[in-house]
Amino acid sequence: MISDAQGDATAFISAPLALDALGRTVPVSMRLSGNDIIVSLAPAPGQTVAFPVLLDPGAGYGDLTPAERRYCSTNPYDCNKARKDAEKAFAEAAKRYSKKSLYQGTGDAFRHCYWNARMEINIDHDTAYEVATRHESESRGVDKEMDLRNNKIGRKIGRDYRGKSKANHKARDKCISYTKNGKLWIIKSKKLVRSNA
Repeated sequence: MISDAQGDATAFISAPLALDALGRTVPVSMRLSGNDIIVSLAPAPGQTVAFPVLLDPGAGYGDLTPAERRYCSTNPYDCNKARKDAEKAFAEAAKRYSKKSLYQGTGDAFRHCYWNARMEINIDHDTAYEVATRHESESRGVDKEMDLRNNKIGRKIGRDYRGKSKANHKARDKCISYTKNGKLWIIKSKKLVRSNA
């Protein structure tokens, strides 16, 4: 979190998502050096890393919409958790689905489902709804409708697993099943269709 002279939060910077050449998540660390932010790879002891490593590969959740920024300015802790849930969902989607499906395809549908389920489990319903809905505030048409529908389904899955053992894993598996069985939404030929179409 970056604060102004009065101590009010003005911006949030969380470590970028890093994926190695095999699609595995690589932890990163950040530190301030004067006016610069230094980002370094921080693999776990014994973890092998296949180079090259990409920071924030593909279309992810890096940029906040103005509506998200307004919400996050008064809810920094929850927004940081929401970003971490988004990064986990993005990494899981990139690992399980083809690159071309990560935008408007099955990977995209899964990612939105899993992200929202994680927020329901790890934060709360109101924050999950606010962050996800504000994230779509700049989207239009069937793309927006697809994401909003998959977000809502994911939040329902998260509510079903909140407080249960291995909730995030169970929610992930349920979102995978929903994707495979046509219970989520994707776009084909500019039309909204079920995820198994």
